Amino acid sequence: MQPFNKYYPPDWTPEKGSVNKHVGKHPLGDRARKIDQGILIVRFELPFNIWCEGCDNHIGMGVRYNAQKKKIGNYYSTPIWSFRMKCHLCDNWIEIHTNPKDAQYVVMSGARQKLEEWEPEDSEVIRLKDDALVEKMANDAFFKLEHDVQDEKKASETVPILTQLQRLNDSQWSDPYTLSQQLRRKFRDQKKLDKARQEKADHLRDKMSLNIDLLDENPEDEIKAKLTEFDDPIVTGAEKRKKELQVAPLFTKRTRHLQNDLASRVVTHTRHKVDPFLTNTTSSYNTLPGVLLKGKTTHGSGHGESEAESSKLVPVKNSRISLVSTDYTESDSEDD
Repeated sequence: MQPFNKYYPPDWTPEKGSVNKHVGKHPLGDRARKIDQGILIVRFELPFNIWCEGCDNHIGMGVRYNAQKKKIGNYYSTPIWSFRMKCHLCDNWIEIHTNPKDAQYVVMSGARQKLEEWEPEDSEVIRLKDDALVEKMANDAFFKLEHDVQDEKKASETVPILTQLQRLNDSQWSDPYTLSQQLRRKFRDQKKLDKARQEKADHLRDKMSLNIDLLDENPEDEIKAKLTEFDDPIVTGAEKRKKELQVAPLFTKRTRHLQNDLASRVVTHTRHKVDPFLTNTTSSYNTLPGVLLKGKTTHGSGHGESEAESSKLVPVKNSRISLVSTDYTESDSEDD
């Protein structure tokens, strides 16, 4: 099976040895470019969280690097390895060594380790005996006896837990076929729900022209949305005007505003009287204070005419419309 997918040069013969030796390459390829220095390029994964001393950035546990692996010594018959790598955020080099004595890694240079130490009881693992304890148990018989008694007590305490776990395992897997049916049925039901939820989300994204993944509905978000009230611009404007009037002084100069209001009201009345399409419309007010409107009157009419008839305006023949439309011709004749 090994010769498959392997290139053999035309000038190669078995008498020349291996193919790598014939072409002058190492079997490990570019990873062994520093093999003459005892360095091999390997994929190294950080065993803990560290801070880079070059850029002072945090590098999380599990980040992988192409590290230079090199043997730097031995602890009895166990080799001590050095892993040297460059930080991916700066040009700083980080070096980590193995510590076979304590079964851990040690940061030697370029970074500092984040202190995260727990007791074995917290992580529910067995506490290993250190060298001092083993030596004391070997030399002191009474200490060894006390230690053995403590071990037996711990073993008796863990027996009920192990028994319960064994019984639970036996009850769950007593009928594997039925259990498999239940798991497959549950999986199919969940798959249908997920498919329906995905179709609903796709329909909503197409409708709203969204290009993001929609999360599931959250009851808390629904409650917050119902409790949210948006401001009405009309009510907000009225409240703002009310506050301005409350804090404004009583005596202010509003001449310009009054002039603008007066001019707009005069133009409105003039158009209302002149425009033939607005003659049938009614207005809430007919005259302005200080403005006298005169219209046509008959000789037989006296002071008993109604106020509405006396306030009628004569249509202006000129294309220009003045602010106050009056007819002085007939009024002058009446005075004569």
